[in-house]
Amino acid sequence: MKTKRLIGILTACMIAVAGLAGCGNNKADEPQQQTAEKVTPTFMYFISSKDADFDKTNEMIAELQSEYADEINFNIINVDTDTEALKNFPLVDGNTPALIMLNTSNDISAMEFKCSDKSKLKDDIKAALK
Repeated sequence: MKTKRLIGILTACMIAVAGLAGCGNNKADEPQQQTAEKVTPTFMYFISSKDADFDKTNEMIAELQSEYADEINFNIINVDTDTEALKNFPLVDGNTPALIMLNTSNDISAMEFKCSDKSKLKDDIKAALK
């Protein structure tokens, strides 16, 4: 008699747990369609007026912006005037110019410190667009 009662209690528990877990014929059993939403890549470039090649860097960025304006969001941050930038991105402090490139999945696809090589930055942009 105790065995039948124990089996009944265990069966009731299993049914309750299955109900809580969403088992059965409901929408929870249907496969979830998760698609990664693509976003426009973002070129975050941190600069400082203390950089030796500040004017050259600004010119290079202006050229990249005009070339990739339809494909990339450009966010140029002067750490001298944007104090929040250094709080949010402490790795950049003392390492400008610095690039953080976000790809179409909004993941970091490149990080460059003390880089003002236009061809390298173009490669990073192309990789983020893939």
